[in-house]
Formats: sequence, C-alpha cells, structure tokens
Amino acid sequence: MKTHSALALLALLAAPSMASAQGELMGGLGGPAGFGEGVLEYNDDGSSAEIDIREAFPNGLQFFGERFHSLYVNNNGSVTFGGATGTFTPQRFPVSGNRMIAPFWADVDTRGGGRPARNGVYWDLSPGQMVITWHNVGYYSSHNDRENTFQIVIISNELLDQDDLWKVQFRYNRCEWTTGDASGGSGGMGGTPAQAGFDAGNGQTFEILPGSGTAGILQLCRTSNVGVDGIWEFDIYLGTPQVTLPSNGETETIDYSQGGRGRRTTPTRPRRRGRTRER
Repeated sequence: MKTHSALALLALLAAPSMASAQGELMGGLGGPAGFGEGVLEYNDDGSSAEIDIREAFPNGLQFFGERFHSLYVNNNGSVTFGGATGTFTPQRFPVSGNRMIAPFWADVDTRGGGRPARNGVYWDLSPGQMVITWHNVGYYSSHNDRENTFQIVIISNELLDQDDLWKVQFRYNRCEWTTGDASGGSGGMGGTPAQAGFDAGNGQTFEILPGSGTAGILQLCRTSNVGVDGIWEFDIYLGTPQVTLPSNGETETIDYSQGGRGRRTTPTRPRRRGRTRER
C-alpha cells in the first residue's frame, strides 16, 4: 500500500513550462485507441502478464548480455525483461533487479478513467516491430488535471537487415507532470520526479536521459538527439545501448559494452550539425 509524505518536497529546479504536441506518435495500430489490441486495465502500479514477443522478434532481443523472448509492460512508464515491476517512486539508476527500458518511470495512475480510448496503456506487435503507448495518462492518486503521452518503439534487426542490432525510439508527445502524490509530489510536480533511460539491473550499468530526477525531464518533449523535438533514438548493438545525447550543440556517444556507467546531463537542443565524439 502506498504511503504519502506529510509534506510535499520542494522541486529541485523551478518547474519548466508544460510541453505538449511535440513528438509524433505512431498510430493506426488498431484497438480502442489506435495503439494496438494489447491494453492494461485502468490501474495503479499494475503490469501486463508476460508478453511473448516472438511474433515481432522470432529470435528474441538481446539486452545487456541476455536474450529474451518476452517482456512486461508496466503501468509506471517502463518495459522490463525477466519480470514485472510495480515500483512507483523512481530509483536513481543504477538499480538491482530486472533489466529496464524506461521512457518515463514515474507514478502513473489510470484509475481516473476518462473518455473512451483516453488515459490508457496499449501495445502492438507486428513483424519486426513493437509499439508501447502511454496515452494521456494521469498520476497518483487518480489525477488527470495534467497528463503525459509517450511511446516506446522497438525495431528489430530483421527490419534493419543488420545482425546484432535493434533500435529503440522514445516518442514524447505530451509532458505535463513529473511526480505522483506518494512520491512527494503536489499537483504533479516536486518530490522525486520521473526518470528515463536504460538499466541492466546489475547495480552497475545504465544510461540516464537529460533532466531525469528533476523537473527538467518535461523538456524531453522539446529536445531530441536526432534533431526532431520529442524523438529520442538509440541503437542496441550486441545487447548494449549505444546512446547519443545532445551536449552543447554536439553529440557524444557513450559505449557501455565495457561496463561503463551513465551520467546525467542538462537537456539542450542539439544543433542540426555537430561533431560526434566517441568515448
């Protein structure tokens, strides 16, 4: 059962303006909202049953040293391999547990309902691709005065025609809240804000996106590492994220295959032309 803090913690940074209608979503996938037939019932801290992904990825997905043929969609803004997670207050990476892809790990609560095909979590599997969508979701406890919309798009090596490579896109369309009430938030802000990135679940290897753990995470709707606001794209090569982040108008690629560790940076808008450093 969740417990509430007696006083909401103050935000570490001044809250940026809310961002909306930024990254374009992938739609037209069927189901009640056009985002697929897979649907999580309205819930708080729930997860899907184990989802067999071989329809999309016959050979599975290699992720941080292990090949998986299934995954779990978690209400609280993540996908995990090896088991589900209901943890509602994001823990600063690295963590010990299941391997995780998290576009927006925070205390999502869809029990507030809403109009049909609103405030829901959906997924779609098709050959070579899986799309998971959090559509106009509210925050704990059953609040919908602010809503977030974001997607994970996984594209397999079969579509890319390259062995040992698959891609992940984070698409941020609406960014209005960072924190649930039980994570010290008030009105969707403050407390322990959302976190985004990748984690190997071994307590060592991870990548964290700009603004994570601060109010600045809302800027993911307005920033990018590929020059299109709200779109973040990553290569997963030999099971390890090859992450390029905007940094002072340049990009920096960080290779974690040798056990490197992630870092947090200040979100900036990447220039359309910039030098790429390999590290």
